Amino acid sequence: MNGPLLKLENVGYTYNSQGVQFAALSRVNLEIHEGELTAIVGPSGSGKSTLLNILGLLARPTEGQAHIFGHALDSLQDVQLAQLRNQGFGFVFQNFSLISRLTVLENILLPTAFEPTTNPDVPASAADTNHTERALALLRRFGIESLSERLPHELSGGQKQRVAICRAMILKPRLLLADEPTGALDTSSAQNVLAMLEELHREGCTVVVITHDPDVAQRAVRIISVRDGTIVDDQRREPHDDFSKQRPNAYANASSMISTASSQRSVDWTDLHHMVSQSIMLAKRSLATHRGRSVLTGLGLFIGILSLIVINGLGEIVNNSFSKLFYTSSVRKAFIYYDSGRGGFHDRRSSDWRGLHADVEFPRLVQLFAKKGIIRPFVRSDTCRIRSNSGGFRSTLSGVNDVAEFIEMDAPLSGGRWANEGEFSSGSAVTVLGSETVDQLFKSTDPRRRNGDFPVGEKITVDNCDTLVTLTIVGVLSRRDTTMGNRDANDVIYVPTRTLLMRKGPTYFRFFSVLPKEGIDSRQLANELVNYLSLQTGGQRSFASIIPAETLERVRGFLWIIQAIVGFIGGLCLFVGGVGIMNMMLVTVAERTREIGLLKCLGAQNFHIRSYILTESVLLCFWAGCAAVVFGLMINNLFAFCVSVFVPMLKDFRWVIAPVGLSLGLVVSVGCGLGFGALPAARAARLDPADCLRAE
Repeated sequence: MNGPLLKLENVGYTYNSQGVQFAALSRVNLEIHEGELTAIVGPSGSGKSTLLNILGLLARPTEGQAHIFGHALDSLQDVQLAQLRNQGFGFVFQNFSLISRLTVLENILLPTAFEPTTNPDVPASAADTNHTERALALLRRFGIESLSERLPHELSGGQKQRVAICRAMILKPRLLLADEPTGALDTSSAQNVLAMLEELHREGCTVVVITHDPDVAQRAVRIISVRDGTIVDDQRREPHDDFSKQRPNAYANASSMISTASSQRSVDWTDLHHMVSQSIMLAKRSLATHRGRSVLTGLGLFIGILSLIVINGLGEIVNNSFSKLFYTSSVRKAFIYYDSGRGGFHDRRSSDWRGLHADVEFPRLVQLFAKKGIIRPFVRSDTCRIRSNSGGFRSTLSGVNDVAEFIEMDAPLSGGRWANEGEFSSGSAVTVLGSETVDQLFKSTDPRRRNGDFPVGEKITVDNCDTLVTLTIVGVLSRRDTTMGNRDANDVIYVPTRTLLMRKGPTYFRFFSVLPKEGIDSRQLANELVNYLSLQTGGQRSFASIIPAETLERVRGFLWIIQAIVGFIGGLCLFVGGVGIMNMMLVTVAERTREIGLLKCLGAQNFHIRSYILTESVLLCFWAGCAAVVFGLMINNLFAFCVSVFVPMLKDFRWVIAPVGLSLGLVVSVGCGLGFGALPAARAARLDPADCLRAE
């Protein structure tokens, strides 16, 4: 006959709770042989449950030595004990210990989630099929096949215990440990459960039953009495048979199990896939069970991620709008002027410097800086009276040097055309109107408005200023944005510069614009021009420059600051939401303490428990992140639509995807799940299975 499956030599176990020690077992000597049906009896508090924990590898003795399948318990690591519980032991509990959110079939198949892959040639799907077929066979055997898809709360006590026995037998264990298996059952159900245990015993399964019921004990072959932590009696009602020769081939050899558990196996992707699938399934069921709590807990994280996505999306909208509205070709220009100290750029009263002569000095300046940029004079006639035969108003005539300068305004025509090169060079009396001048020059009742090309071809007269001319309208500009300055841009009458110069006296330029060539910095070129003009005037006069791009960059920087502030607030929301998720997961661990103990009884290792808790945390955060992505897309595109409707210059609606923000939102959600779920997961993994099973 082979040696005992389990052997205890002078085993003692002492609980240490808050500095108070209590000896639950003392000098226990016991052998459990293969094929026995053993009942351990004794009153409450006698130590029989502690003894069962040691026999089931759920606790290590504090004194003495325990052997499992001929190996010292002290020599086995936790991972080996977990695999031995999974492959060699089956557990049946008084309170059934079924997971309420799993179906009957899923509860029975739970131990298979922790079964390592022993044959890499067998596909995972085939192994799963075999397990399912065996589970259904067990259900048929015990008469509950029709209940396979029901949840535990839909079953009677006797049915629950049958399911628990099926779960214990799914991996064909060598040893079945039952803790008060009939304690919560009525008489009829109890008898059925005992009959099932006897049937399993007759088939060669070693069964150990913890009970305080004498009637249950009388069904056993061997009765061990425990009192005050010691064995006081050990009776064998029948001779012990050597069942080791009768075991079916399906039962693994004990030494093989120890060897398999002891070997350092590399990560098996089949095992990993199985574990991940099981983790996701359990996590989804748990979150669905506490749906309201899950939604409220994920709300903080949702708000934080949503703010990041919205800020990123709105930043893209603002940048696109900013570029379209303001970053025209003219923004690259620098404007150089004589700083008289009496009004700056638009001060026309400065008379202490006449300027650069239009025909001599200015062409020399243009030629000198030709390789660095295009210099144009700034010529205008202010407070002119503009009249048509049906209306009039006071405005400014602004000179335009060439067609390119029109294009640089980035103000497309709403009608007509620009002046052509011939009209620019000859100084023709033609004009292009600003968008708001038409209604001031022509009454709404003017019948000419019915013409399709109106007001192209109409004549207007300019007088009462330094220019007297009759102009022919050749085009009308679309409305220009004046947010960043030049507020009268849409009220201006634009004419070729030569047209103005031909109607003035000797002309001197004191104001210039310069458009840098590609690769030339606007500020650097402006400084060079200012220094040049200062030297040309003997260093006695001061010149200044205005660079619109610098103003725009300052505004853009201010917008970035606002985005950063709002992003920081979003980060705070993320942190608060993450702390809420961590608290919820800690509560979940506390609520599921017994479940964690059950999983460890069934063979779950610490990394299994960590993966379950982390998966639940990541899944909750990922769902919050996905919801934030959807709502963020909706908000961003709603805002983009409103901008296209209410800002005429941005009438073309464009979808805002902001892929960086969306990707960042999902990555952050997963990161929060991992980061804030790590502490609860580590705490759950460290729980002792025996302590978990004692928890209320």
